[in-house]
Amino acid sequence: MLLALSLPAHAQDAPDTTLTDPQGWHWYNEPQEEEEPEATAPSPAPAMSAMEQMADLQKKTKESLAIAIMEPTVENFARFKRYQDFWTEQAGKFSMVAQQSMLAHPELDYNLKYSHYNGTAKTQLAADRAQEKTAIAQIASRYGVFFFYRGKEPMDNQLAQVVKSFSESNGIALIPVSVDGMLSSSLPNSRYDSGQAQRLGVSFFPAMFLVDPKGERIQPLAYGFISQDDLARRFLNVATGFKPNF
Repeated sequence: MLLALSLPAHAQDAPDTTLTDPQGWHWYNEPQEEEEPEATAPSPAPAMSAMEQMADLQKKTKESLAIAIMEPTVENFARFKRYQDFWTEQAGKFSMVAQQSMLAHPELDYNLKYSHYNGTAKTQLAADRAQEKTAIAQIASRYGVFFFYRGKEPMDNQLAQVVKSFSESNGIALIPVSVDGMLSSSLPNSRYDSGQAQRLGVSFFPAMFLVDPKGERIQPLAYGFISQDDLARRFLNVATGFKPNF
């Protein structure tokens, strides 16, 4: 009897693990899948500069041309033609913007200073000649010209005619000097070189030098043959300190 009474009591004391023990739920202890971190998008490549873009497109254009020539197929030529059309279109846009810019910024328009139209060529030439005349007169009032030549050289004698005509028509004091002892028929009043060329450091002939007798200032004007038109332009360059006129 004691045994019978003790059995139920023992059964009541034993915990029922069927529902209360977590081990009874087979899914509870299954290994959980770890959440993978979200994939981060790659950072965008830095934008190329305009020079880098142009260099890249030029390279691709050349490559497509080379491929189209070495492997001539319809697709290869079409690829090159698309690149070529792109450059043509960009050049057209650039040209139109240039014209628009000249209207917005007229100070940049070269045509305002030096017209490129054939119809204005005579007017522009006359203006240039007037500037040269002014420069020649300005220099002639202060400087004379030393002309060193070789009387035995045909080219020097030809230049002697140019120099004589130029100096007479522009009122320039001319001092011709023969460095080889032979006088030019165009310049019979020439002097014989008595060391002037060496003192001035002249070693190339024919040569012309501007000489300021008061300030004893000397500067080269021309070496070798030169036409009257170019000689007039040279006087203008000297007068303006070789300032560019373009």
